[in-house]
Amino acid sequence: MRGRCFVAFVSVALLAGSPAPALAQQRGSDIGGQPTKRKLTKMPRLVKFVEAEYPPAKKAAGVAASVVLTIEIGATGKVTAVSVAESAGADFDAAAAAAAAGFEFEPAEVDDKPAPAKITYRYDFVIAAPEPPAAALAALEGEVRAASTFAPLGGVKVTVSREPAPDGAAPIVKSATTDAAGRFSLPDLPAGTYAVVVEAPDGTTTRFSETAAPGKTTRVRYDVVLPPPARPSPPDGVDEVEIRGRPRARREIVDYAVRAEQAKKVAGTQGDVLKVVQNLPGVSRPPVASGQIVVWGSAPRDTRVYVDGVDLPALYHGSGLRGTINSDLVASIDLVPGAFGAEYGRGLGGLVRVETRSLPRGTHGYVGADTLDGSAFASTQIGERVRVGSAFRYSWLDRVLAAASPSSTGGASDIGDFFPIPRYRDAQLKATIDLRKRESLDTVVLVSSDALDRTVPSPDPAKRRVEATRSGFWRAYARYTNTTDDGDTAIVTPFVGHDASSLVQRFGANPTRLEVDSDRYGLRASLRSKLGSRVVLVTGMDALGTASSVSREGSLTLPPREGDVAVFGQPAGDEYAVDRWKTHILDVGPHAYADVRVGPVTLTPGVRFDAFVIEGSKSLPPAGNVPPIGFSRMETTVAPRASARWDVTRRLALTTAYGNYHQPPEPEDLSAVFGTPELGLSRSTHITAGESLRVTDSLTVDVVAFDKRMKDLVVRSRLANPLRARSLTQNGEGRSYGVQLLLRQELWRGFFGWASYAISKSERRFEGDEEWRPFDFDQPHVLSLVASQEIGSWSVGARFRYASGNPRTPVIGSVYDARSDRFDPVFGPQSTTRIPSFWQLDLRVDRTFVLGRGVRALVFADLQNVTNRDNAEEIAYSADFRRRGIITGLPFIAVVGGRLEL
Repeated sequence: MRGRCFVAFVSVALLAGSPAPALAQQRGSDIGGQPTKRKLTKMPRLVKFVEAEYPPAKKAAGVAASVVLTIEIGATGKVTAVSVAESAGADFDAAAAAAAAGFEFEPAEVDDKPAPAKITYRYDFVIAAPEPPAAALAALEGEVRAASTFAPLGGVKVTVSREPAPDGAAPIVKSATTDAAGRFSLPDLPAGTYAVVVEAPDGTTTRFSETAAPGKTTRVRYDVVLPPPARPSPPDGVDEVEIRGRPRARREIVDYAVRAEQAKKVAGTQGDVLKVVQNLPGVSRPPVASGQIVVWGSAPRDTRVYVDGVDLPALYHGSGLRGTINSDLVASIDLVPGAFGAEYGRGLGGLVRVETRSLPRGTHGYVGADTLDGSAFASTQIGERVRVGSAFRYSWLDRVLAAASPSSTGGASDIGDFFPIPRYRDAQLKATIDLRKRESLDTVVLVSSDALDRTVPSPDPAKRRVEATRSGFWRAYARYTNTTDDGDTAIVTPFVGHDASSLVQRFGANPTRLEVDSDRYGLRASLRSKLGSRVVLVTGMDALGTASSVSREGSLTLPPREGDVAVFGQPAGDEYAVDRWKTHILDVGPHAYADVRVGPVTLTPGVRFDAFVIEGSKSLPPAGNVPPIGFSRMETTVAPRASARWDVTRRLALTTAYGNYHQPPEPEDLSAVFGTPELGLSRSTHITAGESLRVTDSLTVDVVAFDKRMKDLVVRSRLANPLRARSLTQNGEGRSYGVQLLLRQELWRGFFGWASYAISKSERRFEGDEEWRPFDFDQPHVLSLVASQEIGSWSVGARFRYASGNPRTPVIGSVYDARSDRFDPVFGPQSTTRIPSFWQLDLRVDRTFVLGRGVRALVFADLQNVTNRDNAEEIAYSADFRRRGIITGLPFIAVVGGRLEL
């Protein structure tokens, strides 16, 4: 306990002259006084107080007391005498008298002149209760990013107000503004629940609610929705590109983020932003000439690609050398190998989503050329509300290699006899109209085409085996975006397009030909609404229609499909068939999901309803003059999806996700001759669990375990003579499971890089079989190492990739068919050998020159496959199947080029 002394003047008397009546009280009450004949004009006032020493024994015992003193004060204000008028005990009396002797006063005045006086004074000794400890303060800090691109937002005002103010206290309101990195800090907040208002520079507001715990710092991140026209025009080359584990514009931590300027500097990408996806964990090398993506053991065609929500058939051109969208039009990339949300469907594998860049104001552009191709981009502003941009690319690698490698016979180059040379071109056109504040309309046109040939040479031209692949697509769509003052966002995107592909195989006397032409149309719409401070609800519609015309001729078993026992270049059998048919597949998928925040946990439950209409022109093979009879049916599905994220600490987060998925049959599988018109939906279930650890502010570690189960997969009938219109069945089953790791160093002192590794197993079997076999695209080990260092205007980088080879069935002999004058292979056990493992080292060096205001030049050398390794793309055999060889990929290529930017 702490003793405190309370004092009070209780009376005053003059020592000179006759007594005066009591006139006033000062810190006490009058006890008495003597009347005086003189007039008291001023009472003495204490100006120096001395605290008495509390008697220790009494203080320890908790004894309180009061001592009444008589104090005589001289005309100068000094105390001249002290006596005890009422005792409280010797120890209290002595302490009070000693303290009072040190008092100093302003003297009393009589008739306005200083005069001596005597006062009665009470000195109180009390034991004060201990003061309550000061309430522990809290703090709120974090960062603000754009929900669509996850770019940091500077200049954003974050305001907190306590809700409600306790005990009627005045509301607490504090504000902070984010810095250039999007960070803010609000220290010294009383503990409690706060309403948080995030106000972007354009006036867009987003509201949240946070609970600030006493003595703790609450760390948050807010992803706010900004309308495209309201986003500030980014500087040249400083777009954000995200490669993320969970694709959503919501309040959660982004798994992987790479600036476009950095992505362009990764060795082996030749400056193509989209190619960064190839270096992430869980992404395997695609089959040659496909230009598709293999993730988490799924077939390439099971992974869907979307640009601004519009379905595309491929992300890359043939051999994966280039993306199909110009890098200067790319704002973000979302990669989800599995367990994606309810807004997307029609795929059993993963999801890649590309968002196009908002066109900058003013006039910008570039012209570039390198060993692979030439490209250009230009954009300009028309008035205050309209911006237009276009891009074009054309490949010439085939001519460069032909000039560098003349034919061994002195004629035209025969380099295509050793590895496939892709030929491609693409173009994009985008226009943006700012309708009103936070309301815009984007119109986009995308065009792409590819051609690629694979050849097994032979001295006999008749035995030369060739596979020719051609593909192309175009899309046209309009995207309307409207964001309200409350942050609710509506997006509507109607689109149309066309896909075309052809495959021709000449492996003997009877060529195989497959041509597919598809008209695409659809609509994607979504509405994002806030239901209070902790819940965000997204509802939407995803519709896609595909009307296809398919033509096929040749062997019933060529081209081979997954699970077939076959080898590249295998001659077709004696059977020969022809079919032409049409199909129409329409899927309408309403969906909804919600982000629910409960403390450090974010829950995202969702559901998707799909109604598939599957129609075709032929339900049975042609029979004489009988006209074909078509078919039409509907299948409906309900697909629950859910994910959860727990921010355990500021640096550690745990995640999990679950989902059911469905996929309609491909148009080429609905043939009454080569397939089965009655094919239905294939199904899969995805489960993931992972953690994300931020070791330092720039070093992160992400680990994800996954499991996929697939059923009702389309496989070839095992019957030697299948029933009519039953060449394919849905008796396939699949499973894929594994773990992927990413160790990533964000930009730090000019250095960035990452190491990614995935170990997985993907298997298939025919329903009822006891044994599983390796999936045709199974790659158990995939490793990528990426590093880049900026040194002034120079940049150097390296990339190393390793991937297991795909399984193949070995050829252990051959038999001669005298009637057809050919050799047929004799196969060993299915999928018991593999294409040799792939590994490749790439290096890159570039330099930037500033030529003038707003003009710069970039020159670079991207050295691909610097060890000149003969990486196998496929196993091939001689015409008699006695000699085994490989079809190799591209050799060492020095991709040298540059670009001039405005």
